[in-house]
Amino acid sequence: MIRKRRARPHGKGRHKLPSLRSYRDFRLLWTGSAMSVMAERCSGMAFTLLVLWHTRSESAAGIVGFAGLLPALLVQLPAGVLVDRLNRRRVMMTCIVVRMVAVATVALSLLGDSVWVWHIALVAFVQSSMTVFYQLSERAMVRNVVPSQQLGAAMATNEARSRGVNFVGHPASGAMFGLSAWVPFLTSVGLYLASLVTLVKLRGEPQPTRPPRTGRRMRSEVAAGFNWVWGRAYFRTALLVISVSNLVFQGLILTVAVVIREDGGAAGTIGLIMAAGGMGGLCGALSGGWLNRRLAMRQIMILAHTAWAVVMPTAVFFRQAAALGALFYITSFIGAAVTVSGMSYQVRITPNDMQGRVGSVVMLLVSGASSLGALGTGYLLEAVGSRHTLVALSAVMAVLALVAAVVFSRAGAAREDRADSIEPLDAVHTPSEPAALPAPDVPAPASVVDGTPADPLTHEARRTDG
Repeated sequence: MIRKRRARPHGKGRHKLPSLRSYRDFRLLWTGSAMSVMAERCSGMAFTLLVLWHTRSESAAGIVGFAGLLPALLVQLPAGVLVDRLNRRRVMMTCIVVRMVAVATVALSLLGDSVWVWHIALVAFVQSSMTVFYQLSERAMVRNVVPSQQLGAAMATNEARSRGVNFVGHPASGAMFGLSAWVPFLTSVGLYLASLVTLVKLRGEPQPTRPPRTGRRMRSEVAAGFNWVWGRAYFRTALLVISVSNLVFQGLILTVAVVIREDGGAAGTIGLIMAAGGMGGLCGALSGGWLNRRLAMRQIMILAHTAWAVVMPTAVFFRQAAALGALFYITSFIGAAVTVSGMSYQVRITPNDMQGRVGSVVMLLVSGASSLGALGTGYLLEAVGSRHTLVALSAVMAVLALVAAVVFSRAGAAREDRADSIEPLDAVHTPSEPAALPAPDVPAPASVVDGTPADPLTHEARRTDG
């Protein structure tokens, strides 16, 4: 069954919804996830710094980056099925424990003055695998802790949290690494422990209404998620375009780290550049709702990729840290705005019992190629150098801008936007707090697509990440 969204009322009859802070479970979910994201940012960036500074090998750094991004390709689909089957709160807590133990082994090895590339790559893979489960569970949990009218605001708040953590986490990781290589990893362990304590207080979610178990294979459940996404032609095209742009951004991150090292910069400089990207992402997340209300998804896709294609070539000619920081600010601002709109749209229109599977398909399409971006860029840097690598990445982004302009200016994209103005009946939610809510006719966010990790998102990218 579907329910048409009704027009926003005007005048005195319009009710004001409670603040998101009034929902206890949302506060706990937000706080616990913020500490989890911070822990991952501290250790994730330190992996790259550790390999680059101890082995001085771009290819080794590419291998570690590949290992950290590979779960986006391998783990997404089975994770989506399991998230729909299991209690999502317990899944999140298990993920935190596994990540905490894995990162602790790196801290212990560094205290013993031992560094092995295979060990760093393995821990990066384990941490990222658990993050996939965590992100899918957290995104699905949001529907249970806020009403549907505030789903867009909740997603924007979560994305702003992640981007704000990027702003703080990256320079903090670089600074801690400058003190001693083991410091960011030990800090991550403490943050994971604090996140676990917070999530223990979170009330158990109402389990999604699932059909009785009939011995279905995991393959058929994964296929259901693919079919749901693949039934929206321009939506899936947007996801594929974003997946290539995420590949480009993963290459850009590694290339900038190499540029700073080649020019004699310190590890902390890379952290400051990443912080500029975090600030841009934070501002983009906060403005995502504004952009969402004024532009259709097809327009957002064209605008975003055109802007990225214009600014990326500046890295070829300006290698100063300030210029690179400005570049990361702009690209992250755009990516975060797209991510907020995409997450709100996908979560709102997806049936609750398919949140994990559909979310995993979306994340696979937008982030699956990112692992290849890190691996390929590492070898490309050794073959042609940083400047020619930046030229190649800029050329790919220019092609993507052209594809977006051609595809999303067609009439079919507009028709799909209009079709997505209807939402599932089960998109209406009644969280436990506040106990009584007014019943205003407030529309859900406008229809857009998921641009997650530009966390990038991404992804921040995302990225983006928990």
